Amino acid sequence: MARILVIGDDLTGVNGTGARFARAGLSVATVDPERAASVAQRYNVVVVNTDSRHLDPAAAAARVAEAVREAGPVELVVKRTDSTLRGNVGAEVEAALTAVRAGTDRPVRGLMVPAFPDAARVTVDGVQLLDGVPLERTELAGDPLNPMRTSVVADIVADQTTLALRHVPLRRVTADGPALTEALAAGTEPLVLCDAFADDHIDAITHAAAEVSRRDGTVWVSVDPGPAGASLARALSIQARTCTAGPLLAVVGSATELTRRQLDVVQRHEQALFLDLNVHTLVRGATGGFEQDLVAALRERSFPEIVVLRTAASAAGVIDLDATDRQRVPRMLAELVERTVRAAPVSGVYTTGGDVTAAVLTASGSQAFEVTDEVVPLAVRGSVVGGALDGLPAATKGGLVGDENTAQQCLRQLRSMVEQQLRRIRSDVPGFDHESGDPMWGNQEERHE
Repeated sequence: MARILVIGDDLTGVNGTGARFARAGLSVATVDPERAASVAQRYNVVVVNTDSRHLDPAAAAARVAEAVREAGPVELVVKRTDSTLRGNVGAEVEAALTAVRAGTDRPVRGLMVPAFPDAARVTVDGVQLLDGVPLERTELAGDPLNPMRTSVVADIVADQTTLALRHVPLRRVTADGPALTEALAAGTEPLVLCDAFADDHIDAITHAAAEVSRRDGTVWVSVDPGPAGASLARALSIQARTCTAGPLLAVVGSATELTRRQLDVVQRHEQALFLDLNVHTLVRGATGGFEQDLVAALRERSFPEIVVLRTAASAAGVIDLDATDRQRVPRMLAELVERTVRAAPVSGVYTTGGDVTAAVLTASGSQAFEVTDEVVPLAVRGSVVGGALDGLPAATKGGLVGDENTAQQCLRQLRSMVEQQLRRIRSDVPGFDHESGDPMWGNQEERHE
């Protein structure tokens, strides 16, 4: 299932960007806009070549918007720009932001990092330099199709859009991590331009952007020639699910006696770590320390181990909350889960409790739960479609469903589903579409433009 969408105006350039994700172990396919939907189910990264560098701005923007619609929901959109900022930069960036914004109620902003240090393209004081020379003083000034009249990035963007842009200078980029995070979080401008002349600068920017996303839910559209998009994916923990997949995550929101007995069986017979979250801490919103422990536990363990997030060992922990707080528990627990799975690897999810299951799916941005089979009556297994849990095998049941062995049965069937998925991932070889005979240019070697 597609997790990343890369959109660029030139085949060689987008293939170079795609190669960065392929080297990280993600499966990659390059297609035309109208074919994005057809490969989104099979590849981690869909790279769309709009071939729009020399079109008029309106036509170029339309192709970008089409690519976002066709690919469907993804975790990260990268609007790939030419490293010397030729083409319809402003129009295409605005189209990408508008299209992404239409699919979410979270704040959407563009993170513009035009630097490509390995190719001697850097950004200093908001000016794009090629081999240390402003663009308009290089041979690009005489480009017959895209003559560069300025190297001031804000002016290049403003030529085709009225999007407000805020510049983060190099002194902010090289400040300590919290200061850079605050610089990115500040303001409401839809486009944030960052200076950079080294890969370390790019990594600092993207790690700060990821922290902003975790704090306030900001959805970043990466606007860059390749390096920043790949770095942002790493910072957001968007990685291939491979043989090093994380553990199973069990989210237990039910406090019934039957659930307690079921968890006792799991504790006795499975490789499981139990982390108990006090519901009073949860409803006060004071889960920072627990959240850090949960993320650390997931990062330190791997499949087939299980990490169990449990809100209460008995019904008493929930009953002594007032009615308003009891209603808040599923939503706040689900929001904690959503933040956690974005920060740490998880290979499958098990949930107990109908309210908690529904809240987890909603908070993670899922569009559907694809049912595969019934484990026992009223306990099902399948996979999540869309959002932060997209493609993950999942099993769910009500708090009063089954006998004392049912949770263990659900987890073992979930484990079997993950094993099957891992075998498919290992055997997947992106590249030529043997069924249709169409070339998809996947996993190309990176080349400079």
